[in-house]
Amino acid sequence: MTGSRSTAALARLALTALILLALGIEAPRTAAPPYTLTDLGTFGSVQSAQAADVNDAGQVVGIAGNRAFLWQNGSKIDLGALGGSASSAQGLNEAGQIVGYSRLTTTAPATHAVLWANGGITDLTPDLPANQGASATAINEAGQVTLNVSSNAAFLWQNGTRTPLGHLGGGSSWASDINDSGLIVGSSPTNPLTSLGHPFVWQNGVMSDLGLLAGDEDGGAAGINASGQIVGSSGRTDPETYESFYRAFIYFNGVMEPLPVPSSEVYAGDINDAGVVVGSMRAGGAVSNFHGWVYMDGTVTNLNTLIPAGTGLHIAYANAINNAGQIAATAFDAQGHYHAVLLTPAEGPEPAPVVSIADAFVFEGNTGTQSAGFLLTISPMTSSPVTVAYSTADGTALAGSDYNAASGTVTIPAGRTTWAVYVTVRADRKREPDEVFYVNLSNATGATIADGQGAGSIRNDDR
Repeated sequence: MTGSRSTAALARLALTALILLALGIEAPRTAAPPYTLTDLGTFGSVQSAQAADVNDAGQVVGIAGNRAFLWQNGSKIDLGALGGSASSAQGLNEAGQIVGYSRLTTTAPATHAVLWANGGITDLTPDLPANQGASATAINEAGQVTLNVSSNAAFLWQNGTRTPLGHLGGGSSWASDINDSGLIVGSSPTNPLTSLGHPFVWQNGVMSDLGLLAGDEDGGAAGINASGQIVGSSGRTDPETYESFYRAFIYFNGVMEPLPVPSSEVYAGDINDAGVVVGSMRAGGAVSNFHGWVYMDGTVTNLNTLIPAGTGLHIAYANAINNAGQIAATAFDAQGHYHAVLLTPAEGPEPAPVVSIADAFVFEGNTGTQSAGFLLTISPMTSSPVTVAYSTADGTALAGSDYNAASGTVTIPAGRTTWAVYVTVRADRKREPDEVFYVNLSNATGATIADGQGAGSIRNDDR
């Protein structure tokens, strides 16, 4: 799947980057945030749980033990299964509809694609022969579902009808994800004599080959976001050593580019609408030889460097990311047990308050005095008082003749965002140009000074 600071901020970041790119200006690098880690637990005493997907509401689905689960608001729900047997949840949408697979009985080896919605479970492949299995992988907001039969035939399911997606020439296909526009991505061989696949995108009955990165011979697409950006992996396996060499890619507008992940074996898992990508890479130095990673604004970061120390968990597989930047992942403990986890971007420290002074103007008048008010503004509001010193300074207006010199310290109470400093301006009947003096701020406590000088304009009205 592809939220608050999340959706709006990430979308603005992506838009800014595109504008700067168009202007030929390199956008500033944005580091991935630190994350809080929530262990989603398991059913019973067996610690074996994996997280597969997360929606924008922070609901997570996956498998714990041998049962599909939904995690929300700190609670894990057993989704049940067809015939009371094993099941696994693979994807969900914003309405909380969930898809995956289930066995029909405790003894049946084959699985059926299923949909959990409104408290019930629906078999999406009730006519499946006994010797075939099926699973559903993703669902969009329209309720369209991608499912695969016997690992070699991909379908679009909608309102009880299954539509075959076809293939790229090799006779088989596998669907991974679908966006709200109905674009489906996955993998399909181009040659019937090999199982090596090419990533594809399917739309309105047509399957298109996305190709591979230069020098590669196998690949597949794993995720697609609302704007049609596609991520996946492209690579090859050495025929003598059987060692795999794969790279993660991002594909958009006909161009496939590798992501700069520092590993010889890399797999992309998902992309959100802001273009943030997550996946897994082979690396050493932990209980698992795979590490989860996140790609943001041109930079790849190992997720294990971004979670709190002392969790006892190692992020191995980053499987999905929502528009709030939350990541559904699978982690290992020191004993090698699986844990389903949710990584949530940690809120950064509140920005330090700053104080600024605005300009002011006043008509001079013919007799007596006038008051020029200079507005002080604090942003953001602070729970502590702010003090700041002020003093006037001559410009073309002179203290003692045009205005009264003033200085002092003001204390702005906690919870206030505005205050005012007043300076007395003297009237006269002289015909003269408009004049200006200044109020300068200094020695602030509880805030820093952003704009420390206000200009006071004395408008002459003796014409």
